Amino acid sequence: RYIVSQIKSGLAIIDQHVAHERILYERALDAFEHNPIFSQQLLFPQTIEFSPEDFAIIEKHVSLMEKLGFVVEVFGKRTLVVEAVPADVRLGNEQKILTEIIREYKEHEHDAMDPRDNLAKSFACKSAIKSGDPLNVDEMNGLIDQLFACKFPYVCPHGRPIIIQLTLDELDKRFMRT
Repeated sequence: RYIVSQIKSGLAIIDQHVAHERILYERALDAFEHNPIFSQQLLFPQTIEFSPEDFAIIEKHVSLMEKLGFVVEVFGKRTLVVEAVPADVRLGNEQKILTEIIREYKEHEHDAMDPRDNLAKSFACKSAIKSGDPLNVDEMNGLIDQLFACKFPYVCPHGRPIIIQLTLDELDKRFMRT
């Protein structure tokens, strides 16, 4: 759930989910403007049927979805064939991620938010590694490096803190060393 790192002044504790969410959010915003996200081709394309409301949202934003790395083809009135997904999406979760992105998008659709920002937040939230997913040391280091390459590495797109610092004084008090 958390990455704990020693720093000069004490400890830094990083929430791995919201850190990855921040990284994906900024990557999505960049994809809309400049650099589309790389896709990974599916060995077996996935056919997914949506409700009319969800399908309308996808149809309306298909060009943005493609910039995020989703390669889809309309197949009938409410069906998509997913041929490729963003490189960061774990294979086998295509349908779940797409339906969760649409659900999250709908929850915030009327918040007077730019649709691109809403889609970027929804994509980041639902595509990020989950709290409690095991990471090895290299993955943790990579996540931290990517986080500190972000413009705003201290809060997630929804405003929650990513990093909490405990000073040596705070730790000493907790261990009754003062």
